[in-house]
Amino acid sequence: MADWHATDGGDAAAYLLGALSDLEHQAFETHLAGCTACREELEHLRPAVEALPRSVAPVRPPASLKRAVMKEVEEEAEQEAASRASTRKQRSRLRDLLPSLTSRGPAVAWVSASFLLLVGLVFGAAGAGLLIDDDARTVSAKVDSVRVPEASGSLSVSNDQSEGAILRVHGMPSLPARETYQVWVQRKGEVVSQSIFNVGNNGDGAAAVPDDLEGADAVLVTREPAGGARAPSGRPMVSVEL
Repeated sequence: MADWHATDGGDAAAYLLGALSDLEHQAFETHLAGCTACREELEHLRPAVEALPRSVAPVRPPASLKRAVMKEVEEEAEQEAASRASTRKQRSRLRDLLPSLTSRGPAVAWVSASFLLLVGLVFGAAGAGLLIDDDARTVSAKVDSVRVPEASGSLSVSNDQSEGAILRVHGMPSLPARETYQVWVQRKGEVVSQSIFNVGNNGDGAAAVPDDLEGADAVLVTREPAGGARAPSGRPMVSVEL
């Protein structure tokens, strides 16, 4: 066993300061059990070790440090505010571009519908996110269990329903190039086209629903020829009741 007492208190001090390795710590405690002198030395040093933290004068951080920290906080806050303002501006611009489909004749309505199809293709899920608040509610979709038995879906709707929604689907079959999925809004017997989309190999997809959903009855998804249709050609494969 090591001659701990020959160290003139060095090991006792290191023990109190937690500076010994695990092996040295265990060995010293074993030695303490049979060494009265080391135990007395330990108790003699303990008040000094406990007083060490109080012996260091507190130092006030320089004003430059506080300024640097506050500058960083303020810059992050400004960036967050600018990001939110930019998102609100893009939402407003996009809504201004969307023509009203409910108060126009058939020819103009089809042009408007074609524009909305383009919105769905260009913006996709990312662009649709510009229309959705952070605290949007999610509504589960109903699926045709015969035609798409493995499918599911949901609609994220802004609390301000005039800001549109995002439709997400999962487990939908991939379509040939000559076909596409088309999204519609149903309101009081009228069905208005919103966008077209396709799904990936895993059956997942998303589409923008940029129309005002205030007073709408449902959002529907049908299978249509590539480029979209003027009206649904069959029963919806996915539907979300509002």
